[in-house]
Amino acid sequence: MSNPEPDEIFRKRLLRVVAEIDRHFALVAAGTYLDDLARKYGRFRTGVPLKGAGLRPGGTL
Repeated sequence: MSNPEPDEIFRKRLLRVVAEIDRHFALVAAGTYLDDLARKYGRFRTGVPLKGAGLRPGGTL
């Protein structure tokens, strides 16, 4: 498996699809928090969801 996208590149790709309400969080989030937000919009660093990928317990970011 290749290395996942760095946060900056992934963020640029994600900002094209996020709703205005989530835009600020997308600009400051990093790591798993950025991944969680991206899953809400069906975007993944690897291009496909990985086993176990999803929101934190309780369905929150």
